[in-house]
Amino acid sequence: MLTGATGLIQLLNAGDISGVAVLVDLRAVPHAENPLFRQSIIHLIDRFAAQFEPEVVDVGRYAQVFLFSSDKAEGFVAKLQAVAANFAEQHVTAPRVSIFRLPAESGRLAVLLRNAGAEPEPPAPVATLSPEEMQQLASLHKLATYERVLLTADVSALVRESPVWQLQDGHWQTAFSEVTVALDNLERAVGTPLRRDPWLLQQITPILDRRIIRHFQYEPSRLSSPRSMNLLPASVQDPAFYEFVRELTYDQRRNLIVELSATDPDLTEAGLNDALETLRLWDCRVAIDHLSLRHADPGFLPLDEIDYLKIDIGGLGAEGTDLPRVPDWMARFGLGKLVALCPEAPHQLRACLSLGFQLVERQERPLPIGRGENSAYKDYYP
Repeated sequence: MLTGATGLIQLLNAGDISGVAVLVDLRAVPHAENPLFRQSIIHLIDRFAAQFEPEVVDVGRYAQVFLFSSDKAEGFVAKLQAVAANFAEQHVTAPRVSIFRLPAESGRLAVLLRNAGAEPEPPAPVATLSPEEMQQLASLHKLATYERVLLTADVSALVRESPVWQLQDGHWQTAFSEVTVALDNLERAVGTPLRRDPWLLQQITPILDRRIIRHFQYEPSRLSSPRSMNLLPASVQDPAFYEFVRELTYDQRRNLIVELSATDPDLTEAGLNDALETLRLWDCRVAIDHLSLRHADPGFLPLDEIDYLKIDIGGLGAEGTDLPRVPDWMARFGLGKLVALCPEAPHQLRACLSLGFQLVERQERPLPIGRGENSAYKDYYP
């Protein structure tokens, strides 16, 4: 099992390898210096290669050698040529590919690895990619586009505030506001869909986290009143968050509510606990986002460390449906700390009140309670 350039060069010099070696070099690819983008390309190429069962040798941050003991190299090279054609259509420099017949060209490959220089093989007939592979390549191009835009974008033009209203003495007052990068605004700015591509959204989310942190960093006055931001647990541990939060006053840190999504596919108990420990260290408050009334138990959520639970209420209060009950564990957590997400329709708001919710997140301030004699309010409250 080869693990690097040194061992490979030794075997090449000894003439102990036969077959075909394919060197893939990413140095000329735009944005290859970005580890996220580079690893995305490497992962995609590795998936192509896995179909043909080569031995893979990493020979630096930007290059890999794929060793084939038979004619399986032809199928892999055809895939790489299709990738190059696709990059060319996007007017983007493709990964450089060099092919070596071993052991006859072992010396040439060894010199190339030592000197980190390579000349690509002459172009061969263009092959084709499967629809799935074309989709993966398209996602890579979209990722590069979003990274370019986010590098220079004025995020303040893309953010959106969603108020959370609290019911007090029959009137609704602002409890806090959630500040997010509005994905529809971002999609319009870039001109490329994002939300319909789960892989792309997963890659972009850490970048969005850093930009929203920077936005608050440049506008700390936002934290003169309570505001929340959505972050990944890993983003809470990122140096960018540390640099931001250490400059805040105690009152500003208390006004900062960090929302962690319960639907994050990478959420783990250890990762959540690490993020909560950091947030408590800096006196920040915490909300868990995107829970549901169907969650029968809290799982590994440490409720004593959490200030709010945000509940998706889609379909709640629809005509002909019975109201669900609030799970016992949520009721024990406290109805006054449950936030109903987006009950914009009157029947949804009525249902939330019937269940005991006192916090709702929606754009418009709900109408006051206790004025049922006025017909304008009858659509909202029983």
